[in-house]
Amino acid sequence: MAPDSERIEVLEEQIRELQTVYAQLAAYAKDLNKTYVELRLRLQQMTTLSSMGTRLARARNVDSATRACVEGIVNLFPESTGCLYLEDRHQSLKLVAQEPVDVEIEPEVFDELAAAAVPGDHPVSWHDLVAPNPHEVVAVALRARGKALGALVVARDDRFDEDDVRVVELLANNAAVTISNARLYQQTRRLAITDPLTGIYNLRHFRSALAQETQKAKRFKYPIGVLMADIDHFKLFNDTHGHPKGNVALRKIAQTILQNLRQTDLVARYGGEEFTAILPGCDQASLLQVAEKVRQAVERTRFNVGRDRPPARLTISIGCAWQDAAYSDAPAILATADQALYAAKATGRNRSYIRPM
Repeated sequence: MAPDSERIEVLEEQIRELQTVYAQLAAYAKDLNKTYVELRLRLQQMTTLSSMGTRLARARNVDSATRACVEGIVNLFPESTGCLYLEDRHQSLKLVAQEPVDVEIEPEVFDELAAAAVPGDHPVSWHDLVAPNPHEVVAVALRARGKALGALVVARDDRFDEDDVRVVELLANNAAVTISNARLYQQTRRLAITDPLTGIYNLRHFRSALAQETQKAKRFKYPIGVLMADIDHFKLFNDTHGHPKGNVALRKIAQTILQNLRQTDLVARYGGEEFTAILPGCDQASLLQVAEKVRQAVERTRFNVGRDRPPARLTISIGCAWQDAAYSDAPAILATADQALYAAKATGRNRSYIRPM
């Protein structure tokens, strides 16, 4: 019986060893499965980040870049909330994009975290794990070319580990560069179509806009009007008060014209002391009234020319041209407006003249 007892003890020991090995293998399998799930998640996040980088690279304006960024957050972290803040020209943070819009967390939490993240170099977090619906929020500064642009804020129910925060930082870095590039692109485009002295559109943009507007007028069957204005005796003003005062007068007259036309009208500097405007949908009966409104506004304007000197006055002559939708033609209407301006000058200046087509 003794040998059988010994064999039983050996078998029991082997069973215990096998159970230990099995428990170790089960733990290893659990760890491997956890590692596999994590690696799969990271791979999905890297793939999403790559596609988001491509989408961000194609963005040509700030709105599309910010929208792509917050939508990317939802793709990276399901059931999360993404908020993007940008500094305005007064360096105040403004929420410019959020996805989804309806969230349980108070908006002040996002605002405060964004404000805290901008001046720092590290992510800022907040969590409430005691509430019935626990949340954690992470905020990362948006920086490009050494300048803070705003902050990206992400919230979800689960905790953020170091890898999650790193993913948020990677997306924030890509978004910041894209937003900075989009702003630079928009600024360059704006400079290309803007007169540097007056801040209104330049001749190049005016010609392009007039060609497009006449085509639209013909297609959608609405009339179009053009004003051509010239400052009367402007050379004498420059010779008397100097070119710096003349430049100030040009800017002031440009703003006066803008303020007395509709937002849908386009105002440009044609060259020198000449200005022009496109008035889509303006009928023939109203065109001369609009021109007179602009002319009288300039006539009422006063120009400071120095201490102890009375304010100067300037007037403008305006040529008006109008086309029916059936005859919309950019070169023709522009030539007619120019001829009308010449007629206004020839008949005494400081007046509006409309020339029939």
